[in-house]
Amino acid sequence: MIRARTGLCVRLAVLLCATPGAVNAQTAAPEVACRMRPAFPAMRYEENWRFLADPSCRTDPWDRVKYIDLGPERYLSLGGDARIRYERFENPGFGQGVDDRNGYLLQRYLFHGDLHLGPRLRFFGQLESALVDGRRAGPRPTDENRIDVNQMFVEWRTPLREHDWVAVRAGRQEVELGSAQFTSARDGLNDRLSFDGIRALGEIATWRFHAMATRVVPVNPGPFDDASGPDATMSGFYLARSHTLLPDGNGVGYASRRTRSNGVYADATGAEERITAGTRWWGRGEQWDYSFETGIQRGRLGGSDIRAWYVNTDNGWTWPEVTWRPRLGIRFSIGSGDGTPGDGVLGTFSPLFAATAYSGLAGLVGPSNSVNLAPSLRFQLSEAVLLTAGTSVFWRQSRSDGIYDIASDMLRPPGSSDARHVGTQPTLQVTWTPTRHVTIFTTLSYFRTGRFLRETPPGENVTYFTMWWAYRF
Repeated sequence: MIRARTGLCVRLAVLLCATPGAVNAQTAAPEVACRMRPAFPAMRYEENWRFLADPSCRTDPWDRVKYIDLGPERYLSLGGDARIRYERFENPGFGQGVDDRNGYLLQRYLFHGDLHLGPRLRFFGQLESALVDGRRAGPRPTDENRIDVNQMFVEWRTPLREHDWVAVRAGRQEVELGSAQFTSARDGLNDRLSFDGIRALGEIATWRFHAMATRVVPVNPGPFDDASGPDATMSGFYLARSHTLLPDGNGVGYASRRTRSNGVYADATGAEERITAGTRWWGRGEQWDYSFETGIQRGRLGGSDIRAWYVNTDNGWTWPEVTWRPRLGIRFSIGSGDGTPGDGVLGTFSPLFAATAYSGLAGLVGPSNSVNLAPSLRFQLSEAVLLTAGTSVFWRQSRSDGIYDIASDMLRPPGSSDARHVGTQPTLQVTWTPTRHVTIFTTLSYFRTGRFLRETPPGENVTYFTMWWAYRF
């Protein structure tokens, strides 16, 4: 079965690579005259194809479905994503998992429609199908969702003076905020995350705001069986504006409330209500890009009070005049751990709905009870090829707490080890974008376990490899 599907996927990839994207190089001049087309955004509802109302701007064969004219101020836009991915772990779970010596195949398909009925009213819907073949241990919780509604919302937008606007969205939708430290669509996983509820967002003068009251949509493998409930919720707001204190400066303050029926940590288990409040400052100068984020968490879990905190910095320096435009980056993060077991206070930080980026696509270690130092070096080898090499070193913030995955689920209890060093993970990534429609991505990581994992066995080193082909229109 896996060989048959792989062959079909390869033929599909060859067919799609040879069609719409192939004309891009020949149509650059008309596109510049109309509008420089940006890369497809991670959130597909952020696309704006109104400029295709001018027939002279329709230079890509997909433009016939990206803008379907329905009358004055009305149009329908169709789009989709296909991602076919090979993945292989050696010693998954540091030796606790089942080895897949030949690896396995992940597939994800998305198709959306965006209907605009004038400048104010809009309907957006997106279907998703996520499949896995050949994994000996079976699908992970985020691997398989045969077909379901990933997004389905209605939006009412009110234009204000000049460029100001306010919008309200109601229904099922993906949410990705800021650096995705706490709320992400989790694109690195096979099944993307969405929420049921209502959101208000907009821009007024120099201020940007967002507020939401939603339920988390669980991942169920069957067709059209994803239904949210009152036990898992996410609500909150953020308020941001630009400033001149730092180059191209932006600042945001935010607060959120997350609930779930059963949180499991080394020091406490039970129903969880976690309130997060924090701030982030970020921007980009001619050479320097920066991001500083910090905050606290309060709430209750079972019979314990939550008292957690976090700090995250991500900075880089680019040499634009040097060959391959190298960027030297350094990321430093701390997520608190529990300091005193049994004292009725849970000190373990939770990243809520974070992406896998904390420990790369391998996602072996999450930000809870973790200190991470990650230097990297990136090279723009050509307009289409990006190479990134880096190393991440992980320690426990508290010797009294265990280690956790990106969803704050416990991977390894503290045991009798007092060691801090969890492991070191060098990673090499290559991204090739031959056309604006096609992306080919490869990453190779080697996680060398530290003393903590070796003293709480199994503590095997982990090798991780993944490669995917993705097509968007």
